[in-house]
Amino acid sequence: MNKGPISEQVLQASIRQRAYLPQGSIDEGVQSAPVPVESDTRLKKIYVYADNVWSPQSATDYRIVRVKTDAFDLTGWIDFTHARGQDQFQTEIRVTMAHAADVLLQRSAFQGASYLATMQQMAGQNYISGNHIEILIKQVYSFDNFATLVPIAYQFIVESR
Repeated sequence: MNKGPISEQVLQASIRQRAYLPQGSIDEGVQSAPVPVESDTRLKKIYVYADNVWSPQSATDYRIVRVKTDAFDLTGWIDFTHARGQDQFQTEIRVTMAHAADVLLQRSAFQGASYLATMQQMAGQNYISGNHIEILIKQVYSFDNFATLVPIAYQFIVESR
């Protein structure tokens, strides 16, 4: 009777030894006692920081979404889907750093109807990190000189500790 290669025999013996440990073994994670959710520092808080709809009245009209809280990651969307093909929009992302306030991080231009995620504004990044970030949204050109208002919806989500 062929028992198979020696390495397989050793493996089978090892499995039998681990499978029949008389004392047993249980992994219950690292938490030793229940911790209330509001004071558990291991948990991240994810919440909608800003959620609104705005319609620019002119090319000089703008909306600034100011996110200012403890250190966080910010992601979000801007909905330009109600725009016409010739309508043009601009977004700016500004941050405050230790050495300077109101630093232009990214300026982006968009034309026509589209749904814009943070990664499209930030050249592939899904989120922006900081403790003071401002997003400026404006319509720089209207096909009918703002006779028809274009509703721009936006939602920004914060993830923090």
